[in-house]
Amino acid sequence: MGIERVTADVYRIGMGYVSAYLIAQEAVTVIDTGLPKHREIILEAASKAGRKADEVKHILLTHHHADHTGSLAELLAATSAKAYIHPLDAPIVRGEKPAPGPNRDVLAGRVLGPLMARITPTLQPIEALEETNDGDEVPAAGGLKAIHTPGHTAGHLSFVWPQNGGVLFAGDAAGNVLSGPRPPVGALGGMFTEDVAAAKESFRRLAELEFEVACFGHGGPIKGKAHTAFRQKVEKLAK
Repeated sequence: MGIERVTADVYRIGMGYVSAYLIAQEAVTVIDTGLPKHREIILEAASKAGRKADEVKHILLTHHHADHTGSLAELLAATSAKAYIHPLDAPIVRGEKPAPGPNRDVLAGRVLGPLMARITPTLQPIEALEETNDGDEVPAAGGLKAIHTPGHTAGHLSFVWPQNGGVLFAGDAAGNVLSGPRPPVGALGGMFTEDVAAAKESFRRLAELEFEVACFGHGGPIKGKAHTAFRQKVEKLAK
């Protein structure tokens, strides 16, 4: 998938089935770090934007899952960045408590859960985390607003950057894999979603916001009238 320019300053960093993002301004901001051993493609994205590793100053984490925090330790070691995460997911990234397993209330979770538990990588604990709550303005890229969007994980955060008509970084609070944006409650998405009802409500909350561009952990970005696509999906789900 490689590196894709989404807007003038936003880059999507593809790592197979998952994506991280980079905002290239005076200081570089990374949203999620993707899979383990992918530090170099993140730094390559910074280089393509005309930036250096020591200009990566902020790492915003949407949630604790290993496919979103996999290269965090490597990236922190290569930069002087601070990492931000919600207090409910922070203990898992710090190694203070185990991550919940696949949701056994979902059929895929019951069938595939034991296999997924065996193949999920164990990551290096990260103690140096800045805790970020709902409504906080993270001091990165001129300010990104943190939106608590629980469901996929208890401490899931989405971020809105008020540039280019608004850019939503949804993490896994929404995906855009096949039929437009949708909450993470399908067969496989639901397997990794801790609270399906809360995830649906978080999706509805995102649909109430104003943003022209939406970036997802899974699936391609929507580059225009993205909030309209969210609202249309909410209307369909309500029928």
